[in-house]
Amino acid sequence: MYVCVCLAVTEAEVEASIAGGAHTRAAVTVACRAGGDCGACHGMIETKIEDHLEVSPCQGCSPCVGHAPPAADSETRPQLVSAEALVRVRAA
Repeated sequence: MYVCVCLAVTEAEVEASIAGGAHTRAAVTVACRAGGDCGACHGMIETKIEDHLEVSPCQGCSPCVGHAPPAADSETRPQLVSAEALVRVRAA
């Protein structure tokens, strides 16, 4: 089943991204592109993240963008691209 129809991202791809540490909607968008177009799938992505965290709570894993403690300074902290920056603007 497709989670993100606009970019043809499947449920398996989204779940793999979440299992790989993408624990925010923006991190999922960066990891697999889901949610990077119209935004209709944002709710489903967030539900999948919540379901995943209920089953296997984050332990502060290093790839976990959403829950890992921030680095000591901004130079060593990875620069993340916001989901809003990835969303294409549709022509009216």
